[in-house]
Amino acid sequence: MKTFWSVLKNNYLRTIPRIMTVTVITIVTLTTMVLAVYITGLQQVKGHVALITKNAEVLSETSKHLDITILEEKPPRSDLVRQKFDAFVTMDQMGNYQIETLRNKDFKNMVLLLLQNPNADIKDISPQRGVGVNILGFMMMFFLMISFSNLFGFADDKEQGQLRRIMAAPTSLGWYLAAHCVYCVTLLVPEYILLIIIKLGGFNIGFSLLEYAGLMTVLAFFGIAVALLLNTLINKPDNATMLGNSIMILTSVLSGSFYSFSKNNALLGHILKLLPQKQLMDFAQYMENGTHWSHSGSIIYVIAFSVVLFVLSCALLSQRYVKKV
Repeated sequence: MKTFWSVLKNNYLRTIPRIMTVTVITIVTLTTMVLAVYITGLQQVKGHVALITKNAEVLSETSKHLDITILEEKPPRSDLVRQKFDAFVTMDQMGNYQIETLRNKDFKNMVLLLLQNPNADIKDISPQRGVGVNILGFMMMFFLMISFSNLFGFADDKEQGQLRRIMAAPTSLGWYLAAHCVYCVTLLVPEYILLIIIKLGGFNIGFSLLEYAGLMTVLAFFGIAVALLLNTLINKPDNATMLGNSIMILTSVLSGSFYSFSKNNALLGHILKLLPQKQLMDFAQYMENGTHWSHSGSIIYVIAFSVVLFVLSCALLSQRYVKKV
């Protein structure tokens, strides 16, 4: 246990010269989380519609999903091309809506449905991610990149030969690695505090704070496991970080952290399901739909994948440093 506290304290002291780097990447991550909340609010509006009528009271009720502008004259068609409006709506003498749009038939049907029934449920017509899934997706890539940055203590010890001397002393490899893991997780506290502030501010964050704590911990552990393995296999920390960040950026984007790439491609969807990030995003979606307990295999897959990488790293380190002493 003495090893744990000594390494943890040393990591915090070693952070001081790197405080600007840590601050910058933390600010970037916090900004993306706020952006996720903002973008989710914009997604509630499905279309900007121009209703051409001389009777301003033609609509007694409007849908929250449509931004309706009432005009007496029909705008030029170029407004559709420039996306100033998504659709022009007129009414015939029988009160039937006529919709002109450059978008697809599904969008046209959705607008018609919302005009006829402003309270209609359009989840099946136009499914969307909630704020919780968006926040997790937006911060996922940065969380995983932060894992490589925060594991600098282990990487430097290994490169500079300190690790061999540490293992030659009466220390425990387990407590040594545990200290690095705890250090990495504690540097994610600002992101969690931001979630608390947003929630206290009255904004919807999708999941409960306890659920976020669990998701963030699983995501952090996955990032630490990958970073630990690459730093174990690769001698130069810079090379390990560059390779790791490239892998994390590519796999996170493909996993749908910002946008689903497999929506219309079943084969690609099956391939991407092998990625832990994809499984975590799917589990978050199940949580949002209230069906996560029946799909617990997704989160178990992420945890198991991380444990395997972590155990493999421990085995390699033990073989290289502990048994040779």
